[in-house]
Amino acid sequence: MGAVRRAVIFVAQILALIFIVLATTAGALAGDEWFARAVPMISSIVALMPGAPVSIVGAVAGFFVSIVLVALFFLLIEIANNTRNPFSP
Repeated sequence: MGAVRRAVIFVAQILALIFIVLATTAGALAGDEWFARAVPMISSIVALMPGAPVSIVGAVAGFFVSIVLVALFFLLIEIANNTRNPFSP
């Protein structure tokens, strides 16, 4: 039973790391889309200018949101481990 639990937790941790990458990418894409819609008056200037700064801000925001959610997930894993084995080092 312990091996199955460790395997499930390992798979969940790998999926959490994939979530971080996907959320960072989604944040970068959402930053570009938000900027294009938020400033329609200067859309011709936006088309000429690369959207790298906005993409970076969106990526950083997506990264921080995903890190907080994954940290919460890992915290719950540690709480579950400490609940099952309260006196283990």
